Amino acid sequence: MSLKLAFNLGDLLQKNESQQEIRELWNTIDLNSDGKVSSEEWAQKISENTEMMSKYFGGSTVSEIKHAFNRVDSSGNNALTWGEFCSEAKSYNSTVKLAEAMKTEEGSAELKKLWETLDKDGDKKISGKEWGSAVYKNQELMSKYFGGTTLKEIGLTFNRIDTDKNDELTWVEFTQETTAYGNLLAIYGAMDTEEGKSQLKKLYDDLDKDGDGKVSSKEWGHAVYKNQDTMKAYFGGSTLEEIGKTFKRIDIDGNDYLSWDEFINSTTCAN
Repeated sequence: MSLKLAFNLGDLLQKNESQQEIRELWNTIDLNSDGKVSSEEWAQKISENTEMMSKYFGGSTVSEIKHAFNRVDSSGNNALTWGEFCSEAKSYNSTVKLAEAMKTEEGSAELKKLWETLDKDGDKKISGKEWGSAVYKNQELMSKYFGGTTLKEIGLTFNRIDTDKNDELTWVEFTQETTAYGNLLAIYGAMDTEEGKSQLKKLYDDLDKDGDGKVSSKEWGHAVYKNQDTMKAYFGGSTLEEIGKTFKRIDIDGNDYLSWDEFINSTTCAN
């Protein structure tokens, strides 16, 4: 799934007409009618539903549309119920709104105050348990920034931000992760302009040191300080760790390489 569509899908699911169309598509993909869609079922139906799946999940080739499943299946259990699918889409939507809030002084201050409230034991970290137990005590504020009203829905936002899966977040990790999602929005915004796309292509070619048409995570990492201003402008941060997280989000298949087409299809709406 392109990041642009991933972030917007939550809004689409709030609209009855779009939700109905997506649900009908979902039921078509669920070949054995067990209420779940596996990656195998997803892949089998692409050729029959290319136009519709491309519309909502991005990509135009079988490989690109296959990657959409991987982005939504955050648990990695190779199966998605309709409820999980909707919750994941809302989680993406909430995460990007969180990133936008962090850009404002008022939003950052309010989130920091909420953060300190969630940190019950005062160890400067929030565990998944602390996050979950606070849902209803801080329902209105957590719903405002993290989306949803249930433990499961708000918990998904925690899981998405907790990329190292150690079940805890420091304030620094929290701000870095939410900022990284905001930076991805800036990337596909730049891709909508010829100037921005040209700058990113030039940067991409500079990163591809061995000229094999791919950028590895190693090449990406080595270029951080050599191209600091440009990389910071598009990917945020200034350290290998911060910019590296953007690479990992774009590298959906996790093969440690990015082709230019993969980069475009991961960050823009490739229809």
